[in-house]
Amino acid sequence: MAAPRDFRGHPASPGRAVGPVHRAGEPPAPSGLAGNGSDARAALEAAVSRAVHELRELSARADPESAGILDFQIELLLDGELLAPALARIGAGEGAALAFAAALNDQIDEMAGGGGEGEATHGDPFVLRAVDLMDLQHRVLDALAGRTRADFPPGAVYVGRDMPPSVFLAHDWSSGGAIALGAGSTASHVALLARARGVPMVVGLGALPGETGEPLLVDGTRGMACLHPDARQAASPSAPDLAPLLSPVPACEPAAWEPLRAASAVPDRPFLFANLDTLADLDTLDPAVVDGVGLVRTEFLLTSAAEALSEERHLAVYRRVLDHLAGKPVTLRMLDLGGDKALPGLTEGDPAGVLGTRGVRFLLAHPDLARIQARGLIRAAAHGPVSVLLPMVTLPAELAAMALLFDEEAVRLARQGIEGRRPPLGIMVEVPAAALTLDLFGQAAFFSVGSNDLMQYLAAAARDNPAVAPLYAGAETAMFRLLDLICAAARALGRPVSLCGDLAAEPAAVGRLLALGLDGLSVAPRRLPALRAALGAAFPALPPGRA
Repeated sequence: MAAPRDFRGHPASPGRAVGPVHRAGEPPAPSGLAGNGSDARAALEAAVSRAVHELRELSARADPESAGILDFQIELLLDGELLAPALARIGAGEGAALAFAAALNDQIDEMAGGGGEGEATHGDPFVLRAVDLMDLQHRVLDALAGRTRADFPPGAVYVGRDMPPSVFLAHDWSSGGAIALGAGSTASHVALLARARGVPMVVGLGALPGETGEPLLVDGTRGMACLHPDARQAASPSAPDLAPLLSPVPACEPAAWEPLRAASAVPDRPFLFANLDTLADLDTLDPAVVDGVGLVRTEFLLTSAAEALSEERHLAVYRRVLDHLAGKPVTLRMLDLGGDKALPGLTEGDPAGVLGTRGVRFLLAHPDLARIQARGLIRAAAHGPVSVLLPMVTLPAELAAMALLFDEEAVRLARQGIEGRRPPLGIMVEVPAAALTLDLFGQAAFFSVGSNDLMQYLAAAARDNPAVAPLYAGAETAMFRLLDLICAAARALGRPVSLCGDLAAEPAAVGRLLALGLDGLSVAPRRLPALRAALGAAFPALPPGRA
């Protein structure tokens, strides 16, 4: 039996787990689905061919009536006029998925309106054709987003240089497992996801040996990994009893922050919100122990271009969150794509692109995608207290442009007789230029500080680069000075400001954060107990369970 071998890295997500090594291979080459020109044209034509093939197989097995419908759809796909608008958009520089979705949306809207004046009915042939177009749209988009990555065995330890967020999200962690990375960062999106799901994770281990199947212990609390651990090392310490920290919080008024403050037993206490990354996070969140949800990272809820470009899918996932929170406020962030966050068929991940087109910049560059999400958010707001966060805002003009887009889509939905409510828009404060000019953002309804990104831009040190990790951590003094300016500017505008980055989940920082006058702290569900305990110590006058 091989002797145990210890390796030291950096703790990224607490906990201990032992499992067989799964050594990750090299990431697949980009598929070109998000490219331009001939690549995008070829990708779309290939997806259409695949869709036609699938429809023909279905038609061959269907009854005559169903086969007739399927054959009609095949004719539509083979009709050059259907693809012409999408190909024109590709010629203008759009990617295949977005070009096809937007072009068909235009045709669907025209057909749903009956092709002329007046109100269409469900029996109208134009409306029926619109239904066919929507079906074809989803089928082709599914084909465009058909690239899949092989999963790894349940309970295994993922070992690699780094881990894409999409790989983490595609895996079922209910059977255990852990992550051991040669590089990576404690502030990366995967580390954030791991902490939220309670998956032990260590980064910065260097060239970790071990072949697939060999046993590996990961101690995410100490930042250690052990290859071939003995029985003593593998024994996991008993977990602390967290039950006393999970007593319920009295219900708060289901509106915005003003009614919440009025209902608060201690007016100076910041609200305690939860961050959500996946729908599975709802399973670990008791709505009774929080004042609401302060951040939903919607880019992690929609796993393909087909889903991101489906208004109905947006609405469905938002309704799931609202229904679970049972009337408590929910803040949904718009898609924060770009940088290290990819969505095959729309954008490929590029960690070097954190200073490029990401967040609201990406949305404004792809307004058709932004409008689809805006419509889903407006419709969701009719079913509960929804606020919307805009990511990576730098200039007031970006906020104004998105506000206009929401206004236009709200009017459009009203004209179509679709229930909706225009939600308040706030901005993520994660770009130093925005943080230093917050007084110019009077159009924002609220502010939410993303400390992870703000820290890396403030320090000019990438949060996922171990070589500059000391610089990232060393910028803490500058960070708190900037937070002080942010809170002062928000108070002057009369706007609430919360903190939703990893800094909010550090119990040792609670005292300094409270001194700033933050209105809310938002953390992953699994970090709530420790933060609740720290708040309880700071506010001993609270009724039982109110911390």
